[in-house]
Amino acid sequence: MCQQSVGLLQRIFDDHGLATVSITQVPEITALVKPSLAAFVAHPFGLTLGAVADKNTQRAVIRRCLAESTQEHPAGTILDLGFRWPDDLRERQLRKDAP
Repeated sequence: MCQQSVGLLQRIFDDHGLATVSITQVPEITALVKPSLAAFVAHPFGLTLGAVADKNTQRAVIRRCLAESTQEHPAGTILDLGFRWPDDLRERQLRKDAP
């Protein structure tokens, strides 16, 4: 689902009292949509939660997102969760240099 659609859905859910948080890999685009709360994860596209079979990182990302959804944040907040990929695959994808 695209970041714009997620942001719009978040607003609807929030209006009905449901806590929401989306995960973004491109905070510059997410900022334009202004979702209620987004979490930036600097992982490559297609590996948002972590490497294949890396259950520890995958769970850590989800746990951080869930924890942040229970905290008070001003609308439009984009949190950097601090997760980073160990090599330059993400940067190559952004430059469109990745295979």
